[in-house]
Amino acid sequence: MKKLGFFTLFLICMVALAGCSSTGAAGGAKVEVEVEKASFVLLGDQGESIDGEGEKNPLAVTINIKNKSDSTINVSTYSEIKVYDGDKQLTIEPVYDADLGFDSSPGDEIGAGKAKEVTLIFQAEKDKEYEIGVAPYIMGETKKEKEVSVTLDTSEYTESLDNLDNPAKALVAYIETIYLDKENVDYEKMVVADKQALQDAGANAFKESLGDSFYDLEISKEEAAKQYAIYKTAMAQKVEIKAATMANANGKAKVKLEYSSLPLGNLYDKISDYREEYLDNTGEYDGKKRDEYAFSKLDSIINSLEPKKAERPLEIEMVEKDGKWTVNMDHYNSEEMVDVFAKGRGY
Repeated sequence: MKKLGFFTLFLICMVALAGCSSTGAAGGAKVEVEVEKASFVLLGDQGESIDGEGEKNPLAVTINIKNKSDSTINVSTYSEIKVYDGDKQLTIEPVYDADLGFDSSPGDEIGAGKAKEVTLIFQAEKDKEYEIGVAPYIMGETKKEKEVSVTLDTSEYTESLDNLDNPAKALVAYIETIYLDKENVDYEKMVVADKQALQDAGANAFKESLGDSFYDLEISKEEAAKQYAIYKTAMAQKVEIKAATMANANGKAKVKLEYSSLPLGNLYDKISDYREEYLDNTGEYDGKKRDEYAFSKLDSIINSLEPKKAERPLEIEMVEKDGKWTVNMDHYNSEEMVDVFAKGRGY
């Protein structure tokens, strides 16, 4: 009875191991395949965006392929790696986008006894199982090697699908909190940034714009800060911001930002009117005094500005850090964003 119990337990363990969905291998197979990670992604111009019907979206799957043979093997998403939906073979999408962290290599060679990670992308449905098959090509051999398959259950990656548009939500929270002084609950949940440093930089940029308009006046930091607060309040009341995530993969994202702004270039005519008013009232041509008079009216000038819709959207690059998002300040469009919401320049 003891022997029978042990044998039964052995059979149960073997069945359990055979049913494992993250690793694939077979007797005599030249490779061992394991799913390392997977997530739903957005590919921007290179792929589909979020499916309005919620049916299919690009899924990026990284598999680890271990070469168990004594020879170099070749595995490629073009030929040796395949994805199956039941009896149907799916198309693996070629994606070459270094900005999104995708290697241009489709797989290629793996040395004897070595292992390599290969990422493939295909259109997948949530809450569904797929099979990934790998049949390696062994250098110098003509026979087709045995295909090793591994099961992938997309229900394990639903969270990544739900979070695809988080970069856009984070960008809106970033702009509203830092440049408009508006409360946005998504800021603490989704954004990581040095808020004080960014707001200080915004204040300096605004002061620079004022200096361009009042060329005979030395504006103090305190005076500029007071007017900047007025400008941010006016922006919060009048401008519109709309963001959509176009690409999101490997902790990198591209967000399309549509917006309106309050261009400070429109200050010039109103400031000139007050300069002329001072001249008419006093007969004095003193440039500094005329600027001082116009500056005293700046709060009402700012509040009178009308919003202007941007002629083109901005594409903002974002990066993920510890589960939150921030703007990639090394990307040139991040400077344009500062120009729009702090310097008051229109595009």
